[in-house]
Amino acid sequence: MDLLITKGTTSVKLSDYGFYNINIDDSVPEISLDKRSVTGRNGTVFGGATFTAKVIKVTGRVAVANVQDFLTLKDDVFGLLLDDEPFYITKMYPTNTDFYNYQTPGQTTGDLDLIGQAHTAWHYRWKVTAEGEAGFTFVGNYGQGLKYDFSISFITAELPYGETESKDITLSGGNFTYAGTAKLSQLEVPFTVELTSTGGQSSFYLEIGKRRFEYTQSGNINSGEVFKITGIGTTKNLVNVNAKTNYGYFVIEPTPTKTITYKTNFNGSIKILGFKELYK
Repeated sequence: MDLLITKGTTSVKLSDYGFYNINIDDSVPEISLDKRSVTGRNGTVFGGATFTAKVIKVTGRVAVANVQDFLTLKDDVFGLLLDDEPFYITKMYPTNTDFYNYQTPGQTTGDLDLIGQAHTAWHYRWKVTAEGEAGFTFVGNYGQGLKYDFSISFITAELPYGETESKDITLSGGNFTYAGTAKLSQLEVPFTVELTSTGGQSSFYLEIGKRRFEYTQSGNINSGEVFKITGIGTTKNLVNVNAKTNYGYFVIEPTPTKTITYKTNFNGSIKILGFKELYK
């Protein structure tokens, strides 16, 4: 495996620094339960649950020619991964499936050669900072230089999920695909529902999954007017119109079919701006 590190528009792989035998272990998100005891009542009262953080542990091995090269590598790696600002990491996996073929004991020796293997990025990434200790452990002199094992832990900096890169989608046909495994809420992820009117109505509704948004005004909506629903407010042509709504917002919830249904009587086009999928 390999690890892709992305800061802004710049990306680098851990293998670019000579690391191999890379393993990436992502835990399930930590969960916090709100439970209350009631005198004279068995059990507890459930008040809700929230996911708080996810830990990603990365290990690998590296070989260097001498101690000077090791000290230089250590400075470069720590400078890259120990940052006071969050950044994205993405798991990468080898595309050569023959690499996992069965071998009899002793058929080959030495470390697995993953450096030259082609890798592709997984479809979601984590926004993280380093957590706890990161360090190198000396393995030994292998005749051509020195080998070190490396380990570091990351923790999600904001959402405790993996997330796809955001994109804009246009709604049509009464449904759209959501392959994520965690809820996508406008109160947590700043996606916008944009509606461009063709006119001919003074009110409309939009239901996405279990959530319903409503809008009513006096007189017809003009063709070309644009509504933007952000979850914390609604605008028409960039003017706040919260008072004419039911103050609704949207939460896209995972389904076994990975399909989200929507209903509306809106005359015009509907887009979701900044749409992404979240994975536990």
